[in-house]
Amino acid sequence: MIGRITIVAVLLAAVMVCGHELWKISGQYAEEARIKDELSQYRPEPPKAQENKSVSKTSFVPPDYTADSPDSRFEQAIIQPAMPAETVNQSVIDLQAEVNSDIVGWLTIPNTQIDYPFVIAEDNDFYLRRNIYKKQAAAGSIFMDCRCAKDFTDFNTVLYGHNMKNNGMFGDLRLFADPGFFDSNRSGTLFVKDGTYTLEIFAYIVVRADDKMIYDLPADREGLLEYAKKNAHRYREPSATGHVVTLSTCAYEYDGARMVLLATIIPIE
Repeated sequence: MIGRITIVAVLLAAVMVCGHELWKISGQYAEEARIKDELSQYRPEPPKAQENKSVSKTSFVPPDYTADSPDSRFEQAIIQPAMPAETVNQSVIDLQAEVNSDIVGWLTIPNTQIDYPFVIAEDNDFYLRRNIYKKQAAAGSIFMDCRCAKDFTDFNTVLYGHNMKNNGMFGDLRLFADPGFFDSNRSGTLFVKDGTYTLEIFAYIVVRADDKMIYDLPADREGLLEYAKKNAHRYREPSATGHVVTLSTCAYEYDGARMVLLATIIPIE
């Protein structure tokens, strides 16, 4: 009899613990959704002429990040990464002034839930468990690698976000594993204070968390593009060779796996 009572007590305790954890998780999802809705008033709108305006190319060649001279193909028609000075996103300026001065810009990927402002801190731990208001939150924030330049002048700029089970933050990166979704969703938009970029998505890869080609900065341009072409689960040739934005989140294919989406960054003039 005592044994049965003990078993029942243990089972009840387990149910209570699981219920508490589920309650916490549901609360985290609700809080993340509330903040996202609250920030929607600041969401930038793409330029009206974006869809019909062609992207100009220049002869600009970014600095050589390797000991060897870059291959000649990278010296041709390189997209100038500098942002058009005449474009101002007032919504980003308002976010920086009214919400958090650490905010760098806003990232939107159509047909996903990726539609958030992103921040930068002095290290890569601060926003891992803090929301956009710097308050403790399991969902964290979308944040830029602290080693990267805020103006995206580095060849490879890395943005991190949690892989939420409700597909929040960067959870929807998993959608790009599907060949049909990858083929039909080719771009995103990046808004910063002084300019707007098109992100031309060209690769989806699952890598290790310590993958040097993806996460070591500065990156080897030729090496990164060849690496992506060889190892990507989904890949297409980018139409222009420019600087790269890397979106990274946890994956579950194996211990320490990361999902990565690579895109070239093209200024909208």
